[in-house]
Amino acid sequence: MPIVRGQWAENLAPALVPMTVRGYDEMPEQYSRIMKVLTDTSAWVDDRPVDPTFGPLQPKGELETTLLDEPVKMPGKRIVHGTFALGYLISREAVADDKVGLFAQLAPGLGRSAKMTAELYGHDVLNNAFSSTKYTGRDGLALLATNHPLYGPSGGTAANRPSVDTDISQSALEAALTAYRRQVDERGYPIMSVPRILLITPEQEFIVKRLLESPLEAGSNTNNLNVLKDRGLTVVIDDWLTDPDAWFLLGARADLRFYWRQRMETYTWDDLNAGGTFHKVDQRHSTGFGDWRESYGSPGA
Repeated sequence: MPIVRGQWAENLAPALVPMTVRGYDEMPEQYSRIMKVLTDTSAWVDDRPVDPTFGPLQPKGELETTLLDEPVKMPGKRIVHGTFALGYLISREAVADDKVGLFAQLAPGLGRSAKMTAELYGHDVLNNAFSSTKYTGRDGLALLATNHPLYGPSGGTAANRPSVDTDISQSALEAALTAYRRQVDERGYPIMSVPRILLITPEQEFIVKRLLESPLEAGSNTNNLNVLKDRGLTVVIDDWLTDPDAWFLLGARADLRFYWRQRMETYTWDDLNAGGTFHKVDQRHSTGFGDWRESYGSPGA
């Protein structure tokens, strides 16, 4: 009986697709704990913000005209979605002669590769948060900088990283919490936010545990209370951060974005000339940030 186009692909696809999806689902997801995961239907996202805040109300005398204000206009930016794909070609002979179950391992492995790609790009903003060479915000600067311009009438600059980079410690974390609370809007008024996440690397896990859970001040021979113990911080230990000394504070409205344009899709087709079947996955997504506020961090000393 002759082999016709699509016959092998049609026979293999019902097995390959669920195995690929299983491999994707089995891998834990971390990026969604720290990023806003959004969906988009176009080729890119245009961020054209207007700061909705106004200044304080002004005194008004009887029959006097009400003073008018206007929103602060800020620069915009564009986030472009990328396409990511990978696949493999398996011969008819390999399927027929597979004695060790290798064939059944390939498809889940491809699914895990797709999830890994989302994790790598989902963390890429934070792994490049201290440099403007790859990701910049509306102001053209890195996510974490000491000179973010304020576009309100009074101008000025603001910082969301220490002036001297430091490893995480009692004093560094206390200073960071204070600096975070001092973040301001475009007009220079407090944004009134407290951090909810302390994002750290596996290398910092035990240091942070001592800092946050010791009843007394960690590493001190005094009887000072541990003022960091009851701050309400959720510690997130992240396996995808590449700098072992970097640490971050993030608020509920931190503007870290991961856009899904197309989630993982699978494709299976035959190559009759080669005598094999292709199995491929692809997905489309992008990552970036707009506003720097409600984030703070240091790359370490």
